[in-house]
Amino acid sequence: MTMVKNIVWLILVLLVQWGLLQDLPLTIYGNPYLYLWFFLWLPFGVSRTGIYGIAFVVGSIMDAFEQSGGAHTLACLGLVTAKPWIENTFIGYRKSDTNEGVSHLALAPYLTTSAVLVVLHHTILFTVENYGFENGQLLTLRIIVSSLLTLVLLAITHALFSKKYAA
Repeated sequence: MTMVKNIVWLILVLLVQWGLLQDLPLTIYGNPYLYLWFFLWLPFGVSRTGIYGIAFVVGSIMDAFEQSGGAHTLACLGLVTAKPWIENTFIGYRKSDTNEGVSHLALAPYLTTSAVLVVLHHTILFTVENYGFENGQLLTLRIIVSSLLTLVLLAITHALFSKKYAA
């Protein structure tokens, strides 16, 4: 049942990403990527092989829709590679047999952890999309604007769906 629930959440997040967020007029300077919430929402107990598979599939779906030539896949794989170390650094060690994820945290540690992961993801994504650091000012602007927009959406989503804030 948990796997079906995760697939449904993933489909919903991708539909919101493509139905609402992808055609915002800010896309030249930045775009919020709500689909990153799915990676933050996954419980700590997901196997490394499973999370790499999920990252590859989600990144490939985003690449197919955006025609970004693998940039999203590479950024998603980078995010899930760094995720355990970032989580351990900011929120401490968690047993892998617990069914909790970052979604169980209060807002401040959630945003701290999310901010590092989002900036990492966006740095990889936009560097690959821009073919390197040739236009450093635009690259930096895109990373900052997209990261801020994504973090605002992640904070709203966390407040709406986190078990910490459920009544």
